[in-house]
Amino acid sequence: MFLDILLGTFWAFLTSVGFGVPLTPLWVLAGIIFAMLPDMDFWIEYLRRGKVGGKILGEHRVLTHIPLLFVIPAILLFIYADPAWGTLFILGVYGHFIHDATGMGYGYRIFYPFSPYFYKFLSDRDGNIRYTKEHFMVRWTEAEVQALHLAHGNDHWLQDDINYHRNHPWKLLRELTILLIIIFTFYFLTH
Repeated sequence: MFLDILLGTFWAFLTSVGFGVPLTPLWVLAGIIFAMLPDMDFWIEYLRRGKVGGKILGEHRVLTHIPLLFVIPAILLFIYADPAWGTLFILGVYGHFIHDATGMGYGYRIFYPFSPYFYKFLSDRDGNIRYTKEHFMVRWTEAEVQALHLAHGNDHWLQDDINYHRNHPWKLLRELTILLIIIFTFYFLTH
């Protein structure tokens, strides 16, 4: 979630500079919302079960983590809004998909409905990050992902993650500082 907010802010800045759109709070909010759209299934699962993930494969990374689902809205934004809105949408949504295919967890169904497999890049079969060419891409069936959740899932991962950030505020501050350095560097190089 924190990465989505940071990326959404960065995409808003980037498209603001690239398209000459004023960097307003509304534009930044739109970037953040677009970057978080694929996680609508997180909230669906949370409202249904009171928690997300853990020992079972629920709705998160299943219902709305489908890249093809967002193609039509992107095209409509390009046609009926303008290229800046369409570009912000694409960067937000598909940037989210890229980091979900490489970070923690067991990926998602990148090629659904054409393939039922869950894919992740730079990972081993247990879902651990591995930066080797042998681990460039891994795929699992839904049953295999469910088995991994059952074997390795943490029913309290969300609370643990919140506590981690609460106990390590320097990490979030470091990420925000890096984002601001990138934004200011890019701004001064383009003006």
